[in-house]
Amino acid sequence: MIARLRTFVSSDSIRDRALKGTAVSVATVGAGHVLRFASNLILTRLLFPEAFGLMALVQVVLSGLVLMSDVGLRISVMQNPRGDDEGFLNTVWTMQVLRGVFLWLMTCALAFPMAAFYDQPLLASILPVAGLSLLVRGFHTTNVLTAQRHMRIARYSWMTLIAQAAQIAAMTGLAYILQSVWALAIGTIFHSVVMLVLYQRYVPGIRNRFRYDPANMREVFSFGKFLFLSTLATFAISQSDRAILGLAIPIDLLGIYGIAFTLATLPSTLSNSVASSIVFPLYRMRHPSENLVNQANLFRARRLVAGGTLVLNVSMAMIAPWFVSLIYDDRYVLAGPIAVILCMANVPLVVFSGVMNAVLAKGDSFRTMIMNVTNALLQTGFTYVFVMSIGIVGAALAIGLTQLLTYPLLAMFLQRYGSWDIRGDLALMSGGLLATGLACAWHWNEIQQLF
Repeated sequence: MIARLRTFVSSDSIRDRALKGTAVSVATVGAGHVLRFASNLILTRLLFPEAFGLMALVQVVLSGLVLMSDVGLRISVMQNPRGDDEGFLNTVWTMQVLRGVFLWLMTCALAFPMAAFYDQPLLASILPVAGLSLLVRGFHTTNVLTAQRHMRIARYSWMTLIAQAAQIAAMTGLAYILQSVWALAIGTIFHSVVMLVLYQRYVPGIRNRFRYDPANMREVFSFGKFLFLSTLATFAISQSDRAILGLAIPIDLLGIYGIAFTLATLPSTLSNSVASSIVFPLYRMRHPSENLVNQANLFRARRLVAGGTLVLNVSMAMIAPWFVSLIYDDRYVLAGPIAVILCMANVPLVVFSGVMNAVLAKGDSFRTMIMNVTNALLQTGFTYVFVMSIGIVGAALAIGLTQLLTYPLLAMFLQRYGSWDIRGDLALMSGGLLATGLACAWHWNEIQQLF
């Protein structure tokens, strides 16, 4: 047994790298959420719900800028045959630094308009400070991308956890001293700085230098031109609920929604991490369209990841109200039923997590863009209509309904690349919706308070 374990740990085969990478991703995301819950438990007792609502709006702006300026730097390194070339990596790093400077300047420019739009004057001063985190991230080494490209993510993952723990310690100390939302804003910058130092010092690889290479830049932009539109759509998909809820509900309730969202998206965060770090490289190395063996193996791997994640999703739906009442005070009690309905809405997201990587691994950023834009238009429209008519429950309804309505388009794109697993999709979807529906019925008395 010990000899077998030693062989597995030292093995560098694709299969064993995938298994080890999956284990590391699961452990990292799990530990990260434990740290986040511990942080929330402390910070919710030091700060008021309004502080979390303000930071939710700050994250909407920062995430929006990040996604709307994405030209596919990470995906280019992951997918490009020259993704290990030092010249190519330094060109990507140079573009990344310039993008970080641009993002911070845009954060400063948007500060006053966003403060006026949401009628939250404090946003005008918080946004430029929190935006410094984007400037710092621009200097993060490309060695992290190289590690992900080859599914060697253990050291990078532990550095990420250490940086998160340092951020939590800093925010807790600042919250105790400042008693304001500034503790969260400054903690965001501190997190980016710690990651910069740790990645630079401990993730092995090249030392990045500024490099101007027109040919490499054209290659990145050529691949990323559709990804740019795709990530614009991703912003709408991932942030439209909070952006619209910020106009429709009080700022303290938005903070409570943010806590519920963190609880409910724990399983989907896990599946996204595995899909990004492990499944995407597998599609690049062993694409399902190449032969039936690859297809069967990848279908099996995806079903295992999605099935395990659904178990976590259903479990969270069952225990969310009890869990919230146990670790939070009475001001946050509504986070429980909100988390239940979000878990049900997230079932399609869990089942379809990472499936478009089969398309992107073949360099088809156009169809990826079409898929994301379609999802974005439907979800944003549904969110606005449902939130304005039935309130906070409408945000969850829009998320789930959009994924179900766009499934035929998803199936058509996956079929083109031999990656449509209809039997797995139907089994996982029906089981997940049935189980989370039972959880909603069980907690119906609590959910009724949201209408």
